[in-house]
Amino acid sequence: MIPLHLDPAAGVTLQEQVYDQVRAAILARTLPPGAALHSTRELARTLKVSRNTIVLAFERLAKEGYLVKRPGAGTFVCEVLPEACVGLSESPIPEATSPAPRPPEPAVVHPPVLLRAAPLRMVQTGPSGMQVDFWYGSANSRNFPLREWRQLLLENLSRASGNLSGYGSPEGAVELRSAIARHVSANRAIQAEPDQVIITAGAQEGFNLISRLFVQPGVRIAIEDPCYAGAAHVFSSFGGALVPVPVDAHGLCTEYLAGCGATLAYVTPSHQFPTGVTMSLGRRRELLAWARSSGAYVVEDDYDSDFRYDGAPLAALAGLDANTSVIYLGTFSKSVGAGIRTGYMVVPKQLVRPVRQAKSLANYGHPWLDQIVLADFIDQGRFARHVRRIRQTYSEARQALVDSLNTHFGPARISGADAGMHVMWTLPDHFPPVREVARIAADAGVGIYTLEAAGAHEIVPFRYPRAVVLGYAALTPDAIRKGIARLATALSRAGVDLSPRFVRHRPSVLAALGPQR
Repeated sequence: MIPLHLDPAAGVTLQEQVYDQVRAAILARTLPPGAALHSTRELARTLKVSRNTIVLAFERLAKEGYLVKRPGAGTFVCEVLPEACVGLSESPIPEATSPAPRPPEPAVVHPPVLLRAAPLRMVQTGPSGMQVDFWYGSANSRNFPLREWRQLLLENLSRASGNLSGYGSPEGAVELRSAIARHVSANRAIQAEPDQVIITAGAQEGFNLISRLFVQPGVRIAIEDPCYAGAAHVFSSFGGALVPVPVDAHGLCTEYLAGCGATLAYVTPSHQFPTGVTMSLGRRRELLAWARSSGAYVVEDDYDSDFRYDGAPLAALAGLDANTSVIYLGTFSKSVGAGIRTGYMVVPKQLVRPVRQAKSLANYGHPWLDQIVLADFIDQGRFARHVRRIRQTYSEARQALVDSLNTHFGPARISGADAGMHVMWTLPDHFPPVREVARIAADAGVGIYTLEAAGAHEIVPFRYPRAVVLGYAALTPDAIRKGIARLATALSRAGVDLSPRFVRHRPSVLAALGPQR
C-alpha cells in the first residue's frame, strides 16, 4: 500500500495531497519504475476518502507522465519518468579523454517566501480561445464606450498642464474619489466622504492592501466556501488561516461564524462567486452583528453589482453598516472594461490613514489622465447611461442562456441568473463527471468551466461536484444558442442521454446541498 497520510485540515485539498505524495514516492523510488499501484477503489476505502479524489489525482499523474494505465491490468509507475528526459541530447556525448573538472559547489539560493509553502495556482484571467467560450470573466468588448472615452481623453489631455509630469496622491485623484463617493451613495446606499475612497488597480490590489494591514501567519479569516480563488490565494500567501463557511440558497451560512475565531470575513453578497446566490437581508444583518460583537472586519467584494435583472437590489453591506466594520471593494472591470485597470476601496474612517500608508508602500498612485477621464465619465452621467445600456444587452444574453439550457437539458438546475455576468449550472445526475463533460465540450470548441477552472476555490472539496460556471456577457444571444446546441450534440454523440429526467419534489441544488456541517 502506498504510504499516504492525508490531513483534511492542512489547507490543501485531499486530491492535491494524494498527487504530491504519490509523485514524491515515485521520485524517491519508494515506488520504483514499473511498480503496480493498488486500485483507486481500494485506496479510497483504506484512506476513507471519495474514490473521485484518488481517480483525479491519478489522472493528473498520468497526464504528466508518472503513471500509465493498462486496460485489464491496472495502473503502473512509468518506466521512464519526465525528469529523466530533461536535458538529454539527441546526439551521443563524446567520451571524455580526461577527467572532467569538478563542478563548483552550487550557491545557496533562498526561495521566495511565497514559494516556501505549497505553490499557489494562478487564476486564469482570460478566455481559452474556444469557438464559443462561456468564460465567466469576460465583458463584451463591443460595449466599451470608445467614442465617449476618446472625447474625454482628448479634452483632458489638452488641459493636462503639469499633471502628467508630477506625482499624484497614492490614494488617487481627488476628482475620481469624489465622483465614486457620489456614485456609491446614489447606487449602493453607502454614505462616504471622498477621503474614505482609495483608488486601486482592481480588486486584487485591494486584497493585498487588506492583507498587509490585517493578515499575518495564523490569523483566521472566515471565507465563503466555495469562493473567489484570487482572494483566497492572497490571504493564504500572507499566512492567513482560511476558515471555510458554507454557502446555501440564502448566501453565507452565518451560524457557522460564532466561535470561529476569525478577525476578518470575506464575502461576495450581491452575487456570490461562483454559486451566484444573493445574500438575504437577514443574513446580512446577522453578519454585521457578528462583526460588531467580535470586533472583526468584513471585506465586501461587490464585483458585478451593476447588473441586476430580477427584483430590487439590496443595499450593500457597507450601506447597512452602522458600526463601520465593512471594507467595500468595487471595480470598473466588469462595467467599463478590465483594460482600464481601475477599482476602488471604501474604508471605515478609522482605517483611512493606515490604508493610505499601506497604499504608499505599494505605489505612488495611478495614471492621472485615466483617473480624470473616468471621473468625468461618472460625473457627466455617461457611466449611468452606459450601465443601463449594457445591462439590457447582458439581460438578453442571460435569457438566451437560460432558455437554451432548458431547451436542451431541461429542467436545468441554474443558480445566479437574477444578477451578474455568469450562472452556475448543476449537471443532471446521470451525466458523466463534470471534468469529462468539460472535456467533451472543449473538443467541440465550446468552453465551459468547472469551479476550479473558473477561478473558484473550494476549501472543503466536492460541495458542488457537478457544477459548471457559464459566463454569458461576452457572447451574443445567437452565439449562446449555437454554443449550447453544439454542446448538446457533442454530449449526445458521446453517448450521453439528453432526455429530460423529472424528479419529484427536487429542491434547488443549493437548498438540496444545504449547509455542510
